[in-house]
Amino acid sequence: MERRAFVKGLAAVTAAVQLLPELAEGVGERLQTLATDIDATTGETDLWRRVRKEFQLNPGLVHFNTGSVGASPRVVSDAIANYINQLEGDPNHNVWGPVGDKAEEVRSRAAEFVGADVSEMVITRNTTEGMNQIASGIDLEPGDEVLTTNHEHGGGVCCWEYLQKHRGVRVNYMKMPNPVRDKAEFLRVFEQHLTPRTRVVSLMHIDTITGMVYPLADVAKITRPRGILLVCDGAHAPGMLNVNLKELGVDAFASSSHKWMLAPKGSGLLYIRREVQDRIHPMSLYSGYSVYSASMGTRNVAHIIGHGVAMDFHNTLGRDRVEARCRQLSNRLRSHLLQIPRLQLLTPTQPELSSGLVTFSVDGMPREEITRQLFDDHNIIVKNAQGTYAFATDPEQKAKAESYNCLRFSTHIFNNEHEVDRLATHIEDILG
Repeated sequence: MERRAFVKGLAAVTAAVQLLPELAEGVGERLQTLATDIDATTGETDLWRRVRKEFQLNPGLVHFNTGSVGASPRVVSDAIANYINQLEGDPNHNVWGPVGDKAEEVRSRAAEFVGADVSEMVITRNTTEGMNQIASGIDLEPGDEVLTTNHEHGGGVCCWEYLQKHRGVRVNYMKMPNPVRDKAEFLRVFEQHLTPRTRVVSLMHIDTITGMVYPLADVAKITRPRGILLVCDGAHAPGMLNVNLKELGVDAFASSSHKWMLAPKGSGLLYIRREVQDRIHPMSLYSGYSVYSASMGTRNVAHIIGHGVAMDFHNTLGRDRVEARCRQLSNRLRSHLLQIPRLQLLTPTQPELSSGLVTFSVDGMPREEITRQLFDDHNIIVKNAQGTYAFATDPEQKAKAESYNCLRFSTHIFNNEHEVDRLATHIEDILG
């Protein structure tokens, strides 16, 4: 390369770097444009078609597995890239300066997003990390019991299994009715499993197998008067439901924002109710709940800022509107699949117990064969839901494990009615 061309190219790069802070601040302008465009739409179809343009899914790919991992909108990934470039221009002063300060601001937005106080909110990487922090921060003695269910995901139960193996804590599994008929049935079975040694109740907010929404506020009315800590694996809730943790009454709540919140992969939230912070005190939070602290250490601040942008994206659309859309598409799919005789609905039918996750068991064909055909032949992704006691390590519990041979479907704002209808038609053809 000639020296003149090299100098010219270097000058262009330098100018771009100087503009990066303005590019990062442009996130607000992009979201405002989105809001303006949405206000100008004349109907629901046009609204969601405009929202779909914000995503970068491969052409032709139909993603019905947000329950495992969501798809971030462009504004989130662009913000991360811009802040990384800004940060690397002066890593020392940015990590503990302007960029780090913006990462710390995300805690306030997260607290507002889930109906908590900033003094109760921690930015994590995923539900599993949050649940591990909760379990490691509770002073449990040998013989103390943790009540959970046989439907738990590994991210919500491995922490308790660890305490059982290394500290003599007992994990008591409640066998879930399948399907749950109504809230009264669940609460009756739940209360029957409480014992004088129950110290912690650990439940999902949304069942990872069936998509059932657990009646946590009703559970809290039972646990709190007894001094039992109510811990929640909330992996699926923020971004699908408009969550208010104070109304739910949980003592601790861990979630994965890279699912329904559509945040960067490896994003999560942890809530510990102020009134129980003397009873739940993880080592990593010894120095406080800030993004950076002596006990937490250096963080990926650009990534955390992208986490905040994902919340801004949801707030721009309206969290109630997002929840309604997830439910609308889920109900549409449910109506279609109920017409297929070889499918049995496992998700409760009551609106208060259902969500944007819907699950059907399959009769006469392995679920893996259906998901394979859907992807190989139609470029559609759905989930093979796990079985019961999937992550239990105790041999007695493992022996009780069973597979429901079920398919789990997640519907989010980047999906549409045409995709839902196509999915149902293809499943009917496969099972035909």
